[in-house]
Amino acid sequence: MTDKPTQTDIADPQVAEWISQLDSSDSELRQSARKSLTKLGKPAVPALAEALGSASEMRRWEAAKSLEAICDPDAVPALVEALTDDTSVKWVAGDALIALNEKAVPEILHALIKDPAEFRDGACFVLHHLASDNEDLRDTLTPVVHALKSLDSSMTVPVEALEALSKLSAAGS
Repeated sequence: MTDKPTQTDIADPQVAEWISQLDSSDSELRQSARKSLTKLGKPAVPALAEALGSASEMRRWEAAKSLEAICDPDAVPALVEALTDDTSVKWVAGDALIALNEKAVPEILHALIKDPAEFRDGACFVLHHLASDNEDLRDTLTPVVHALKSLDSSMTVPVEALEALSKLSAAGS
């Protein structure tokens, strides 16, 4: 995790300024930067997604909170990766994925197929909420949630995640 300027940041100096303010010790400045990025919307998503990889926990948290408010599907890969964060950022990223509803599900399931242990807690949080809140997803996601909570989750989660992806693909075709 680095805080070096990136291509996205360099492309828009104002976005770079707001991103750098996301870990300010001045809470008003931080909130103002988050509000400005949220108001900018979709054009801020690439820089906010990159900020999720920052060494600063505060910057990662504020970036996830901004992405939750913007609710753009382009942020899903970075938000899913943030589910591995070992701080409160994981839960804010989870809230952002919940806000994206079914748009977030395939990426989460793919992550669980590859590495269920790394994504377990965050994925369980998100998928549980989506299964509870979205009747269309309930039957598909509930077996994955049960597998995530089971003692043999490392073996059952990839199987259930793959089955859920198959169901989603069949429903979408």
